[in-house]
Amino acid sequence: MALEERLKDHSLVQKLKAGDEDAYAQLCTEYSGKMYRLVCRLAGPEDADDLVQEALMQLYKSMGSFKGACSIGTWIYRITTNVCQDYLRKKSRRSWRHLFSLDWLSSETNKEVPSLDFEPSERAEIRDDLDKLRMAIAKLPPEQRAVLVLHDLEQLTYQEVADVLGIVVGTVKSRLFYARRKVRSMLEGGV
Repeated sequence: MALEERLKDHSLVQKLKAGDEDAYAQLCTEYSGKMYRLVCRLAGPEDADDLVQEALMQLYKSMGSFKGACSIGTWIYRITTNVCQDYLRKKSRRSWRHLFSLDWLSSETNKEVPSLDFEPSERAEIRDDLDKLRMAIAKLPPEQRAVLVLHDLEQLTYQEVADVLGIVVGTVKSRLFYARRKVRSMLEGGV
């Protein structure tokens, strides 16, 4: 992380620890979109607003425990990921159908999907492929799904993923390897 970014993080953290409401509003503005996208990818859009709010409350409550060993962004991803994992553990029956709706395809959570200026048959094929990919990702064990989403979709580095999940880089690489292999196998087998 660049010195300028560390100083910005340090300044924001100091303001947050001092109870500066404007600093908290700045943090919410700066990170809530990224948190929402992460929640949608890990737990689905069904309860995303509530989960983001829960993560923001946890951030606010635990600001005093932030030591600055990692960037504030990494710390926010960690808290958000933990909130999602707790939610998924508590959810008795997992219904992944909501992850595959066509509304989710065009939503704000999926900005990196290219514009669908294709022929209707091509558009249908792309949507079908994306549905299959989401279904394959949803079938991964939570540990592998989290690593795949954080690294491949959120584009965090291996070290950042390790920091977010509280594991070593070697474990990140291993889980990512097996997650990609499982996804590829499911896609080749027709999910």
